[in-house]
Amino acid sequence: MPNSKKLIYIIDDSSSYRTLLKAILNSYGFENVTTFDSALEAMEAMIDSARNNKPLPSLIMMDVVMPGIDGIEATRKIKSDQKFSDIPIIIITVKDDEASLEKAFEAGAADYVIKPVTKLALRARVQSLLKLKNEIDNRKQREKELESLTKRLEELNETKNRFLGTAAHDLRSPLSSIRGFSEFLLEELEGKLDEDQTGMLDMIHDTSSSMLNLVNNLLDVAVIESGKFDLFLEKHSMVKLTESRLQLLSNLAVQKQIALLTDLKPVPETMLDVQRMGQVIDNLISNAIKFSPEKSSVMIKMHEEGGYIHVSISDQGVGISDEDMPKLFGAFQKLGSKPTGGEKSTGLGLSIVKKIVTAHGGDIKADSKEGEGTTMTFTLPVKEQ
Repeated sequence: MPNSKKLIYIIDDSSSYRTLLKAILNSYGFENVTTFDSALEAMEAMIDSARNNKPLPSLIMMDVVMPGIDGIEATRKIKSDQKFSDIPIIIITVKDDEASLEKAFEAGAADYVIKPVTKLALRARVQSLLKLKNEIDNRKQREKELESLTKRLEELNETKNRFLGTAAHDLRSPLSSIRGFSEFLLEELEGKLDEDQTGMLDMIHDTSSSMLNLVNNLLDVAVIESGKFDLFLEKHSMVKLTESRLQLLSNLAVQKQIALLTDLKPVPETMLDVQRMGQVIDNLISNAIKFSPEKSSVMIKMHEEGGYIHVSISDQGVGISDEDMPKLFGAFQKLGSKPTGGEKSTGLGLSIVKKIVTAHGGDIKADSKEGEGTTMTFTLPVKEQ
């Protein structure tokens, strides 16, 4: 809206001075000027405008000394109402009274003019404050639009999470069946199938396993992003949990002739979600195997320090580039490093790992150099209950 169309209130008990100020403003192109002989009348007009969604003043010029409510008290009342608090107020005074001006500024006045006001001074102050008001209005409009957009994005994200969770849940059962049937056939028909038939069954089993892993990861992402990610905590030994997961992961290491080395110092039992923390260990060790060359080694260490359990998994693999490091724990991130044995990667594992560790009150970090391997280290606070 151009300044000429913006509404300006003049509040002064002197009819002649109201007429003079309005004439000066009109001469400079400020056409939408409304005058009042009392602050109470002006405030009632503002309340009525707000109630009926009519334009509010963009600027108020108000005399200090008026019968009833004076300019300072009126300024205080206007500024205390959230609907009107952004409206700049120019106080009109007959003399440069420091005490009155100090009270006016404390009440929320933006500027002042002294009677008799000069045309140039009045125009400068009015234009300056209207420009400021315009900037404030634009900022509030942008904030309102951003708030609306944020709300819409949150709604869309919630819809996405519901769809993701439903789709993944519906896919998990048939994929589990396909994998189970393929395992059964490979065991029952061992030696009865030719090489091509066995290869096809192996492909069905491997593909369904990869897809089931992806579906399970998608379910985890949906749960985490929905804000319904709950931990079922119990007192447990991280050493025992790690040792049990290593037994299950040993076959992966054997296939690539990778040695799994351990240095697990005794640490206190702590409160943790056994299943979720098992996911963390599985993911980090399987990643170390996945990105390591054949006949190398993976070292798993554990110790307690400063009330935290420290767990590190180090490999001698391809490492991570400086460019990829910031993306490491993001969801659906594809990094430049490739598995050494052609293994599949969903780009979800480390983002889930970070969420699980963080939910336990811990932290995780990576130390890596491209071509020289990676060390993933996470911490967990020792909690008695």
